[in-house]
Amino acid sequence: MLAEQRLDVVHIVTPPATHTRLALLALDAGCHVYVEKPFTSTSEEAQLILNTARARGLTVCAGHQVLFESPALAVWDALGSIGTLVHVESYFSFKMVRRTITPVEQLQDILPHAVYPLVEQLRVGTGLLHDPIEIVGTSLTADGNAYVLLKLGSVTGIVLVTLTGRPVEQYQSIVGTNGSLRPDYIGGGMAALVGPGTGPGVLLTPYRRAMRVVGGTNRGVWRLLRGGSYPGLRELVRRFHVSIRERTAPPVSPESIIDTVSICERVGASLGLVESEQEARAGERLTAAERALPPIAPEGRIVLLTGGTGLLGQRVARELRRSSFGVKVVARRVPPPSRRVPGVEYVACDLGQGVDATLMKDVGLVVHAAAETSGGQSEHQRNSVDATRNLLTAAGKAGVKAFLHISSLAVLQPSRQLGRPIDEAAPVDADSMRRGPYVWGKAESETLALRLGAELGVNVKIIRPGPLVDYAAFHPPGRLGREIGPIFVAVGPKRSALSVCDVSTAARVIRWYATQFADAPPLLNLVEAPPPTRHELLERYLKERPDLGTIWVPAIALRAMAAPLRLLQRVVLGARMPVDVAAAFASERYQTALAAEIVVRARD
Repeated sequence: MLAEQRLDVVHIVTPPATHTRLALLALDAGCHVYVEKPFTSTSEEAQLILNTARARGLTVCAGHQVLFESPALAVWDALGSIGTLVHVESYFSFKMVRRTITPVEQLQDILPHAVYPLVEQLRVGTGLLHDPIEIVGTSLTADGNAYVLLKLGSVTGIVLVTLTGRPVEQYQSIVGTNGSLRPDYIGGGMAALVGPGTGPGVLLTPYRRAMRVVGGTNRGVWRLLRGGSYPGLRELVRRFHVSIRERTAPPVSPESIIDTVSICERVGASLGLVESEQEARAGERLTAAERALPPIAPEGRIVLLTGGTGLLGQRVARELRRSSFGVKVVARRVPPPSRRVPGVEYVACDLGQGVDATLMKDVGLVVHAAAETSGGQSEHQRNSVDATRNLLTAAGKAGVKAFLHISSLAVLQPSRQLGRPIDEAAPVDADSMRRGPYVWGKAESETLALRLGAELGVNVKIIRPGPLVDYAAFHPPGRLGREIGPIFVAVGPKRSALSVCDVSTAARVIRWYATQFADAPPLLNLVEAPPPTRHELLERYLKERPDLGTIWVPAIALRAMAAPLRLLQRVVLGARMPVDVAAAFASERYQTALAAEIVVRARD
């Protein structure tokens, strides 16, 4: 692309490990460069990029978007009013967004968002633009918590990032000799308390704060609804492009980039040590657990399992290994010891790119449970459809005759369209993006698996699990309703059935298929039978969350709201394919006789 096109700007939003190489490549081609956070892994790499840009007269910008959210911009207007800076805190509670990375990796990915606002405020507030920012102390855990105490001159700073603390929030507390500021990056407001607040005035401080928080949050939420998500990112990119066009300083200074990368690098190194110690202990436990396992049965019982590191896949791997199968799990990368199932072999392979023939050595059965869960059609084409083609082709060439494809009930045409309960004979809703790229990818993968299996002489059987839940650590399926603050808003009649599939049930059935593949049904729609009611599912969740209140919304009310909500999505949000909320929460009707029979057999 760089050789064939004359580009002005390159935005690098690839995984962090690729940033340095790609940034240098773009700079060598004469392009200005925007690099998503984390900018680089080391300050040495960051300095190399900045020096290269300076030598070529080009501009570099880091993805420090929080600096351009309205609360952060309001801080600069009010910072002088709170007197001499005393202390700055930066708090960010987040959640894991991908199962394919560790908590430490997730923490390192989001850490810059808590660091760079604090760095800028320390520098501006103290006027110490070149003194080093000290890391005075840290408290770090491998499950995703980082407490970092910083110091610049006489001013202290605290960075606290947590993956386990709740609720999800991001805010700061900026304290001076004449007041404090509290920018809230979730609510979008900034509460300023100017003045010493001593004497009788101390009683008014909580009321002043509450009024400012409410007012600032109302304004912030309105800006969010009117302007859309990521306003800080849009403003950062706009300023970056203006700086290129007008040949002015970039919106994020090179000094800020180096400060941020340097702090994150030092914290990251300490996190790496903490994680290594934890994984060493996990490895010892893994070895001890493997000694207690039954031996693998004679040849012909090796199962190749894809998707074996996910919620369902881990249960399947454990069930198979306990039944004396040899299990080979294929994943994009080998998981650390803390995430491995004892006695299971792990092999790194990108199924969307291709499958090496050696992967099928001694394999008697392939259980294909991997699929893309995010992104658009191209991602699902590569990681669901193409991965299925590559895996089945390799199995056929290696002479593997048994292939169990794990699909989804979502691929079938809905019962309201069929005019009857859904059974194994229901048609697949193939080649349709109406229900989103995930359902499209699963439907195309299932259709491809059956066709290609017949061509290659591989016996392909299909299990279509319903919405997966974990009864041991229950979280309600989306069709039940939504948790909004301290309230769970449940939708539909309390006594209506809502089909789900417990991951333990699914794992036992897949294990049964592995042992009885020749006699197992060619197609199985797998749900709990009889299906639980909405009320039963909610009661199960409330046992885990007694703090929640509940509100039931009748289905008739949702149907009445469906048309106005579709119009609202089109007009206000610009949605081309608005969601039918009534259909999204509706219950499907299933014929469960076969599922009930197989579940009973799998328990024996």
